[in-house]
Order: sequence, then C-alpha cells, then structure tokens
Amino acid sequence: MKLCKKKLVLATAVVLQQWAMSPAIAQQTTQQLAALNRPLDEITVTATRGVDSDLNRVAATVSVITAEELEQQNAKDIKDALRYEPGVEVRRSVYRVGGVTGASATMGRGGNEGINIRGLEGNRVMLLEDGVALPRAFSQGTLSAGRGAYTDTDLYQRIEILRGPASSMYGSDGLTGVVNFVTKDPQDLLNVFGKSSYFALRPSYDSSDSSYGATGTMAFGNDRVQGMLVLNARHGNETETNGSVGGTGAARTKADPLTYNNRSALGKLVFKIDPRNVLKLSFETVENRLRGDSLSAVAAPTITGYRSTSDVKSNKLQLQFEHDDTDNPVFQKLRANLYYRDSKTNQYSFENGAAPTRPRFRDITYQDDILGGGVLAESGFNTGIVRHKLTYGVDLSVAKLQMAASGTGWTTCTGTQYCEYFPKTEYSVFGAYLQDDMRIGALSIVPGLRYDAYKIKPEASAKYDAQAVANGQPASTSKDSAFSPRLAFIYEVAPAFAPYIQYARGFRSPSPHEVNSYFNNASQGYSQIANPNLKPETSNSYEIGFRGKLPTSAGLFSYSTAAYAGEYRNFIDSVSVAGAGTVLNPTIFQYVNAAKASIHGFEGRLDWRMENGISLKTGF
Repeated sequence: MKLCKKKLVLATAVVLQQWAMSPAIAQQTTQQLAALNRPLDEITVTATRGVDSDLNRVAATVSVITAEELEQQNAKDIKDALRYEPGVEVRRSVYRVGGVTGASATMGRGGNEGINIRGLEGNRVMLLEDGVALPRAFSQGTLSAGRGAYTDTDLYQRIEILRGPASSMYGSDGLTGVVNFVTKDPQDLLNVFGKSSYFALRPSYDSSDSSYGATGTMAFGNDRVQGMLVLNARHGNETETNGSVGGTGAARTKADPLTYNNRSALGKLVFKIDPRNVLKLSFETVENRLRGDSLSAVAAPTITGYRSTSDVKSNKLQLQFEHDDTDNPVFQKLRANLYYRDSKTNQYSFENGAAPTRPRFRDITYQDDILGGGVLAESGFNTGIVRHKLTYGVDLSVAKLQMAASGTGWTTCTGTQYCEYFPKTEYSVFGAYLQDDMRIGALSIVPGLRYDAYKIKPEASAKYDAQAVANGQPASTSKDSAFSPRLAFIYEVAPAFAPYIQYARGFRSPSPHEVNSYFNNASQGYSQIANPNLKPETSNSYEIGFRGKLPTSAGLFSYSTAAYAGEYRNFIDSVSVAGAGTVLNPTIFQYVNAAKASIHGFEGRLDWRMENGISLKTGF
C-alpha cells in the first residue's frame, strides 16, 4: 500500500512537469495516472486445499468473503454473512416450539442449522474452522443441534466457500461443498496501521431482533512474537414479525417472547521462529444461551405454560506449524495441525398444565468432542514444459459422540423410554490425499485422489442396551473405506474468459446415530430402529463453467457461471419401513440407503468494482 502511494505522488509530479511541455503528452500521462487509480486485480490468499491464489485459474466455483466485507454488511451471524452468495443458503426456522413431543417440539431450536450448498445441507456440507471440522448436526425427539451456533463472524478474517464435491481433498462430509472459516491473526490487525499494537471497539445494533453487542479487539507484537485477543458479546430478542394477534394459543401470530445471549473469545499467540517457520497457539470459546416462552403453545386447561431453553458451548485448543521456503527443492509449503475441541448442546423443555400428564419436562444433552491433526505439503517442480504443483497430506481424528435424556416418566429406561437415542460412540477417521495441478501454458489439468477409512465403534451402555437389546436392536460396529477421485481441466483463453470442466466423486460416511439409534414411543404410535447395514453415500458430480476478470474504464468486472449435476447412490434418508401408526401397530422409522438421488442446477454471479469505490454484486 505504501508503494502504491509513492507511485501516485511521483506520477502526479510528472504530469505537472509535462503539462507545460505538451498537452498531448500530458493527456497521455493523465490516462496512465487514471490506470493507477483503477481497481487492481486482487490476489486472494486462501486456506482451502489445492486452491490457487488466482481464483481465475481454479477449476471450481470458489468465493471469499473478507473481514472488511463482514463489517460493511454488519453481519452478526453466518446467515447475514452468506446472504449474497448464489447457491448458498443458511436455513433458520422461526422459533415456535409447541410442546415436549411431536414435530413442533424442535421448531426453530436448531437456530442457524447449517449451510445449504446447491440443494444439500446438514452433514453433507463440510464446515471447517481453521481446518477443524465443526460438530455434526443432530436432531432427534425434542433436541435439534444446529451447526451455526458454533460460529461467530466477529472472529473471522475471511470465509471461503467451495461449491461442489470436495471429498478428493477433504473426505467425508465434503459431498456438495466446503465452507472454511479462517480466524483472525495478530498480523492481520497490526497491518491496519502498521504499528506494534492495535486496539478497536466496534458496537453494533440490529432492529430486526432489537439486538445489540460489541466486539473488543487488541493485538501486540514485533518481528518475533505476536499476540491477540478478541472478545465479543451480543444480547437480543425474538425476531420481529408482521403478526398482529397477541395473546396465547395457536391463533397467536406475533413472535413468541425470546431472549438470547451470545459470547465468544479468541486468543492467539504467534511465534516467528525464523523467516521460514511460524508456530501458532490459539484458544477459542463460544457460548450461545437462549430462553423462550412459547405463548403460542398454550392450550388451557391442558397446557397453561411452556418454557424452553437452549445452551450451546464449544471450546477449541489448536497448535499450528507453518513452514514456507520457496528455495526448498522438496516442498515449498508445509502445514501441521493438532487440535482438540469439546462441544455440548443442552436443551430443556418444561410444560405446565392439567394433571395427570402435566407438569412434565424433557432435559436432553448432545456432546461431540474431537481430537485430531493433519499434515499438508505443497511441492512445485517442472517436467519439461509442464509445471507441477503437488498438494498432499494426511488427516486423522477420533471423536466421541454421546447423548443423554431425562424427563417426566423416564425412570427405568427399559423398552418404552429412550434415555439415549444412540450409545456413546467412538468415531475415527483416517484420510490421505494427493492432487497435481499440471500447467502447460494456459491449460491446467488437475487430477486428484483421496483414500478414506472410518470406524464407528459404540461403547457399552447400560441405558441404551436396556432399551435396544430388549427389542432386538443391539448396538453394532460399522466401518468402511472409499476412494474419491477428481479430474478437472481449465483453459485461460484470456483473463476475461477461462472455461473449465470437472468430474468429482463424493463420499459421506453415516453418522453414529444413523447406524445405531433406537427409541420406542408405542403409546404415540411410532418407534425408531437401528440399521447396522447402512452404507456410506457416494456421488458422481459434473460441473462446467467459465469465469473472467475484465478491467475497463468503468471499473473491474468479475463474473462466473456454472452448470452442475450430481448423481447420488446409497443416499441416506429416514423413512417409514413398517407399521400403520397405531398403538398396536406403530410406524417404524429407520435410516436406509435410498437407491438414487439427483440434483442439477445453474448459477452465476457478477461483481462490478467501480473506480469511485462503489461496488455492485448480483447473482442468480
């Protein structure tokens, strides 16, 4: 930035000298000066595996949202942050909980439940934070654990979105896309003013839910050691609606009263061992608390009151090592990552009313803890006229997933109650991947391959076994492996036109609760059974598109468009496999592999950055 300012001053001086000599020369120099002011083609630094810094040479649809854009949009959560991304959507249901049982028991409790990319969502989209997978989504009974509650946009330096299957680099869950949340570094903040310390306080307000909050940020450091601390808090209420009918009961159209409190903190220490090696130690905690009063669920005298709470907590400790050496003949880039994260969602419901069935309550907790690490390397070399960029590495993680439930009438946990929807489970994953970006002039050929192996191993559980064994559904171990290949071509005819085409195979292993889940609510006419023979999902996806960047006197135009199609096999879905929905013949639900599923679509976007600083974005 300083260099650009010096160039601007020098160019202005030349104009003044040459204006007296020749109007023609002065006019030419003025045009050169205008070119200096024109928006430049940005080089985007990404943490997404195998993605080049020049997004124009990537055979996939990739976009990056920076911290500056998040502030400009006043994005208080991921729904705000991603609202301008075509083909990407954050689903959030209105919080209108209607009882401790039935479909309405979870209405809106998942919050920002996750991210939908090209028609698929939930655990079919890989969500990462600094390379660490976010907890899996889980919904059963009165509990609905979304994935958006584990994020906080005030902590992020950028958000990277990769559309399309990414299993060849990321493995399971990368079936239809990857979103990588990259947290801030001390250097990002110190670079703002170019000083050895930084402090900022940013308050915010949103009238849609009368929420207010503030983010405090501080950083310090020198050429060897840097530190950073980000603190964020937000308090809000229910989202306003156009409803005019108040009171209680199903006729109420106004939003039910609700309060929420979100808090987060991110601390990071960076040790620059030498110009080539950096060590980062970070700690992050996120807490989201919600309290609701469901006036719309009141149906006196049977139900005279209904209150619900949701508490989401997550803590992450991470150690990262970065090595960059362009002169190294073996590898020029190395990243090593070791992490631990614990996360817990607790949801409580209390229903008051007429005896003998009320008052009653449900108290359910879902926990997802993970320990893992990985190593990634990049090697660049030439073979004749072909320039190679190899990206390769390994991932390994072991997660512990468990849930517990208690409530009125749940005392013995035998047969007719469900104190555990699935047993405590150890879920281990190993993956190894290799991709070669081969460039011959304007042509890029990108083959890639990943191998994944997973194992779902339930642990002994007296509560689960008391239910499941008595009904012929003991917990079982599930394991499998898969290869995920990818092949892509891109030809940069010119910076303004770069067509590409790619094929990729996707892969998703089943979740522990999809393999081993059991509960029996025969009195209400339904039950859930396990499926020890559940297979992983696979997909064959195809994408064709083109993109370009065109600098003009009116500004810089960037565009992209893509058509895609995906064919899925062994698609996992919960379906009714037997029963008539009566007490004597209850409906039985089970997660099964559907024969086929398909998705196809078309998307595009256009960004116009004008010379006067105004930007226009549009997409479809």
